[in-house]
Amino acid sequence: MTESNYIGRVIQETRVHRSMSFGDLARSCGAVTPKQTSRIAQRLVIFEREGVRDRNLLQRVIMALDLDPQFVVDLLDRQRVEELAEWNRWANEPVPMELHVRPFAGFWYRQALPVEIAADELRAIEHAQQMTAGREELRVVLAVNRRVAFTFAGGQLVAQTEATPGRSMTPFVTIGGRRIEFAASEEDQPR
Repeated sequence: MTESNYIGRVIQETRVHRSMSFGDLARSCGAVTPKQTSRIAQRLVIFEREGVRDRNLLQRVIMALDLDPQFVVDLLDRQRVEELAEWNRWANEPVPMELHVRPFAGFWYRQALPVEIAADELRAIEHAQQMTAGREELRVVLAVNRRVAFTFAGGQLVAQTEATPGRSMTPFVTIGGRRIEFAASEEDQPR
C-alpha cells in the first residue's frame, strides 16, 4: 500500500473489520457472476494497495461499506495534495539534460549530448535544432529537466512540453492503443 493511500487503508480496515473478503465486497458492489466477482475483486485489491482509479466503483464501495462520503472526499483531497507535493519535489530535482532522437516514425532512441554542451541549456537547444535542419523525418526532443522538453523538426522548435503528474516527458510510441516507452542501455549492447 502506498504511504498516502488513505482511502485504500480505510477500505481495507473497514472490510477486514467486517470480516469481508474481496469477493464479498465485490458482490456487495453489484457483482453477480463469478467472472464479475473476480474482476471487481481484482480492482478492489488495487484500491487497497495503490489507490482509487475508478470513481464509479468507489461510489459503490462507499455504499457497500457505509462510509461517510464527505470523509472519503476529504481523504482523497488530502492524498491528492500530498501526491502533488511529492511529485513537485521529484520534478524539481536537478537531472542531466536528455536528448531523444526519432530518425523515422515509430522509433526513438536516447543519444548522449556532446560533453562540452551537456550542462549548457542554450547550446544544447541549438545543437538539437541543428540536428534536424534539412532532415525531413528526423525529430529531436531535448528534455532540459523533468518539467520541460523541447521538440525540434526541420531545424525549428515545433513544441514545448511541460510535464504534469502522471505524464512522462519521455517520447513514446502508441501500439494497439497502449503507450510504449523503449529504453536501452550500454549493458544491452552485444560485446
